[in-house]
Amino acid sequence: MIKDFGKTAQGVLEGVGGRDNIKAVVHCATRLRFTLSNSTKALDDKVKGTPGVVSVVKAGGLYQVVIGNDVHEVFVELEKLGAPTGSVAGAGGGGGEKQALGDMLIGTISGVFTPILAALMGIGIIKGLLAILAVCFPEWVASGDMSYTVLYTAGDALMYFLPILIAYTAAQRFGLDPAIAMVIGGALVYPDIAAKYPFGPWGVHKFLGADILVMMRYSSTVLPSIFAVYGASKLYKHFRKTLPSSIKNFVGPFLTLIITVPLMFLIVGPVFGIVGLGIQKGIQSITAIHYVGPIMLGLIMGAFWQVLVVFGLHWAIVPIGLQERATPNPIFGGLQVGVILAYTQIAVIAQVGAVFAIAAKVKNPERRSAAVAAGIGGIFGITEPIIYGFTLPKKNPFILSCVSGALFGALAGLFGSINSGGYGIAALQGAMGIFAYPSYLLPGFPGGTMNLVIMILASLGSVGLTFLLVYITYKPDAAEMRIEEAAVIDISGVNLAAAKKIHAPVKGRVMAIAQSADPAHQQEALGKGVCFMPLGGKIYAPFDGTVEMVFDTYHAVNLLSKDGIELLIHCGIDTVKLGGKGFKMHIKEGDPITAGQLLFEYNKDIIARAGYSLETQVVITNTESYQKITQAKAGDAAVGDVVLYVE
Repeated sequence: MIKDFGKTAQGVLEGVGGRDNIKAVVHCATRLRFTLSNSTKALDDKVKGTPGVVSVVKAGGLYQVVIGNDVHEVFVELEKLGAPTGSVAGAGGGGGEKQALGDMLIGTISGVFTPILAALMGIGIIKGLLAILAVCFPEWVASGDMSYTVLYTAGDALMYFLPILIAYTAAQRFGLDPAIAMVIGGALVYPDIAAKYPFGPWGVHKFLGADILVMMRYSSTVLPSIFAVYGASKLYKHFRKTLPSSIKNFVGPFLTLIITVPLMFLIVGPVFGIVGLGIQKGIQSITAIHYVGPIMLGLIMGAFWQVLVVFGLHWAIVPIGLQERATPNPIFGGLQVGVILAYTQIAVIAQVGAVFAIAAKVKNPERRSAAVAAGIGGIFGITEPIIYGFTLPKKNPFILSCVSGALFGALAGLFGSINSGGYGIAALQGAMGIFAYPSYLLPGFPGGTMNLVIMILASLGSVGLTFLLVYITYKPDAAEMRIEEAAVIDISGVNLAAAKKIHAPVKGRVMAIAQSADPAHQQEALGKGVCFMPLGGKIYAPFDGTVEMVFDTYHAVNLLSKDGIELLIHCGIDTVKLGGKGFKMHIKEGDPITAGQLLFEYNKDIIARAGYSLETQVVITNTESYQKITQAKAGDAAVGDVVLYVE
């Protein structure tokens, strides 16, 4: 758990290149999402080495720093440090780095939805609780008691007025005055406009005497607001530049609105309303392939949802799921439900089974407690700490969880189809993790209760099978099986004035070489020294001297101090098998070095994803030349701390 959020924020801010390199930063449930002016200025290893940072992911044109459940606290500290928070204005045009169309689209979707994510989760819990109450106390719902109506309003207001909230967040993204954007979004759900919505798919009305105005239901929609605000932002910026200063403050908004709102109803709304309807019908058509469609959908979402989460690409699916819920689904009793996101919970819970299996296998108290903490977070829908900290670095647990998610996703599709006449399972707007299950209850749909039972059984099967598979196949490394006792460092017998000093070449946790997970180093076959579990991704010179040898695979170097100490710095265990992948050398043989000089860098993610330990050994290879070598420090160490005394 992060204790000093300010320190974490400061480290992240420096790592991404400072305030001047940040166009905007927002956060979701677990990640800080940066839009950077120049991504090459971001120092991945510095960010990853910051206490409290789980990992770094670059996807969708965003620089994503995975924090975990404490992300909001770190975000608040970033605000205090002057980071430009909020969605980036003018995304997609001008300034910053050019992005591919796909990256720009995903970045826009993420930027638009991230600010309302917490509210979406909150209303999901409310809707879930109301679903339970509606089944348990139907007479209360039917009584006309306003308490139910008030609670239902709390859970449904955001979804009904979603075009307004989307307009607001899109305005921040595109650089439009938020108030003007909210007028545009509000027009979509204005009562007189909503009254024109017919009971069929759409209705045609006169506009300036011609039957050209196609009216649809716009409450709960996403796409019309986004594209209308995008167009309005272009108009508004044009008018701000071209109109005289004396009138642009009021004529600019007037012209923007009088052009945008009619065009939105004449063109943008119908086009993207039909697109959204097409998406919904497309998903329904897959589901409508009796049994086969839902089984395939469950298999695909169960297998690949967490893969999308790894790269931050799941945001490309979320709007489709919300759009799907925008209109009543006749298959499920006319409820506003979705099927495409209904299977994702099975994939989420599979990761929980994997990390609890790892916790059951390892003996190291720190590793076990971290696994349990990550698993508890996963129960509530936060899987990034599980993925980046445990399952993905070892590969096999991640793959097994995806296999289990696919199997039980397919089974949920099968048994859901038996329950619904061939259409699979569905869900109301839900929250995350365990709070999502009430959204599967579907009050008013005859098979609603069984829909929930199927989802619970599929989730239990998914978590259970994953736990079993990972428990059987997982092989903890030596560090994970080690039960460590608190190290007591006694340097009372060291002649501090005369002893030669070896400084820490990397930030991290320093341990006795006997605690190394590598048997050769553990037995001091190469000499006495210490080993590190590094936090950063850079290796610095531990003294003044020269470079004796650089290994061909760049994972290790031999150094010679100016007073004769021969030192091996070896990064990782078995990392020689990477053939240099993930390592970047800044020195060559024969180079003079000074204490604190950068020697080489390594990519923690590449090493971890290849399944290798990051443990770094620092060994005096001419140990026999000295009478006594004493470890100077245990536990946390910063670069430059004295870790060995040589006499």
